[in-house]
Amino acid sequence: MRRVGFFLLFIAVRLCSAKWVRINSTCFLGDRNRRKYDQAFKSCQGKNAHLHSIQNKAELNSLTRLFPGERLWVSAIRTTSSFEWSGGGDCCPKSWWGTGEPHASDNCVFLYKNRVHGHSCAATLYSICSKPVDSEWRPVKCEEYNWMDLCGVEIMANCDGLSCQDVCDTHPDCDQFAKLSNLCINIKNDAPLDKCTVKMRPNVELYERTFYCK
Repeated sequence: MRRVGFFLLFIAVRLCSAKWVRINSTCFLGDRNRRKYDQAFKSCQGKNAHLHSIQNKAELNSLTRLFPGERLWVSAIRTTSSFEWSGGGDCCPKSWWGTGEPHASDNCVFLYKNRVHGHSCAATLYSICSKPVDSEWRPVKCEEYNWMDLCGVEIMANCDGLSCQDVCDTHPDCDQFAKLSNLCINIKNDAPLDKCTVKMRPNVELYERTFYCK
């Protein structure tokens, strides 16, 4: 089963592309229009997205590579005693902050060169919008796969009137399924062949979940 190295593709993307870019399960858009924090927040909402809240250090590093050398608003804003993301949760670990930051006069936060920095919310900067990826199921032609190397490692009963797609949707690691009689087969190809519970055959209907940003 072919898997695309999305992460490597995204490193080369620059902010000027003006297109949504996928990293894992999130789509990102670098807004090239300079705006105040409140304006940036509303601009992302107008795109059915949110001013982004950074989830972890790995994501912080990925966004820095995705948008190199840019100062970009993120959603953190000062509360009574600390900074919080717009959706809740503290921002940010001390190791994320630039040297000597944040300052007492800083009320909003931007990302720059692998660090977060405090700033006046009235400053005009670029920004990062984000939203969950969209997905859809598509039928896949059997000849696109090396069936000798492909195996299903979990059989899921198609019960209670649910479709194979519905059953697969309830399994977070399921992004391919096959229809065989009244069974759904969650397909993986990363298990040793001697642990395969089902050996796939070219006469089954195979579907694959495709993820995209729009």
